[in-house]
Amino acid sequence: MPTTLALVKSTSQLQQEQRHWDEISLDAYGLAVVRGAITEVSGGPSTGKVSVALSLLAKLTAEGEVCAAVDACGGFDPTTAVLAGVELQNLLWIRCGGDVERAFMAADHLVQAKGFGAIWLNLNGLSERTLRMVPKSYWFRYRTRIKETPTILLVTAAEHLTGSASQRSFTATRTNTLWSGTGNFKLLRELHLDLYSRNEIGCPLTTRIEMDYSEV
Repeated sequence: MPTTLALVKSTSQLQQEQRHWDEISLDAYGLAVVRGAITEVSGGPSTGKVSVALSLLAKLTAEGEVCAAVDACGGFDPTTAVLAGVELQNLLWIRCGGDVERAFMAADHLVQAKGFGAIWLNLNGLSERTLRMVPKSYWFRYRTRIKETPTILLVTAAEHLTGSASQRSFTATRTNTLWSGTGNFKLLRELHLDLYSRNEIGCPLTTRIEMDYSEV
């Protein structure tokens, strides 16, 4: 009879599996997103929402995970994604042509698949009136379907949509833009963006993260 007990799975294998339930840190933005949950970033044009999404996709696709981008209004640019580090061979790109119903149907099929590292539901470009017509029940259905899976559902839009269905919600704003030169032609030097974290129970915004895009 053996005097020692052997693990059914090695420690390294258990650690590899456990990492799917960890937070994914996006160090450039000072925030983290959680697997098996909805994260939302809302804000106006040129406030950094797309940069946050591409940073997440770059991190996961570079590690071999398959991700998806549901592109509601043609806002996804493959060239920009590659420059941000996204491995396109590990990315499913779904173009919806401005059809909000098609975008949400695509997201519904993807969350049911339960095998994606991240699903980016990019609602940028849709009008606020259109987005307000989306039933709140959609978000809770998505939350239920990705719970206890390795999938991150990242939602970007002009305004806060997901309510209490999202585990983490951020609001991005542009506070300052610096230009150089005179006359009609000027060179963009810096964008100053603020990223606020919403409290999960609906308290006022409390966490402020400033992002400066200096000249290159």
